[in-house]
Amino acid sequence: MQAIRFPPLGVEVSVASPTGLTEGAIRAFVLEDYPRIVTGLSVMCGSRPAAEDAVQEALAKAWERSERGERIEELAGWVTVVARNSLRSWSRRVRAERRARGALGQQGDPSHGTPMPDDHVDVVRALARLTKAQRETTVLHYYLGMTVAEIGRVLGVSEGTVKSTLHRARQILAPALGIDDPAEEVTHDARP
Repeated sequence: MQAIRFPPLGVEVSVASPTGLTEGAIRAFVLEDYPRIVTGLSVMCGSRPAAEDAVQEALAKAWERSERGERIEELAGWVTVVARNSLRSWSRRVRAERRARGALGQQGDPSHGTPMPDDHVDVVRALARLTKAQRETTVLHYYLGMTVAEIGRVLGVSEGTVKSTLHRARQILAPALGIDDPAEEVTHDARP
């Protein structure tokens, strides 16, 4: 058995995988990308705790894959896709549990979500009017700040499809959110 030596307290250690995913990259992700991805996914699924769990689980998977030698080119995009897929599975489970409880005559919300501010509830209600594809595209663009090209890669659709989906979503959201001119141009770069 080999002894493990830990560095003295206060000494910064860079832990790198063979593919370049470092502890520094993980820390930068947590500081810069984690909050916006969790917020966007929580709007998508309706539960902040579920979104946090999904993003944390996806980040752990990214680290594990990196340790096995797999290369992850864009950590934020990869984590978003994996967390979104995880939330889809979670959502199917929640719906199945609700149906089962309904069949048994029980009530209650299994997500145990925390109360949301009124303006957030309005946006969530407005987003609920959209189709699943419109909601996902809208959240990825406006909440997560993804470009049209990035959304196309994440969803596996063309940039034209992303643009038309965003246009239709804005037409539906405008009256629900009290917006007079929903004809905002979709930019290729959603980030400020």
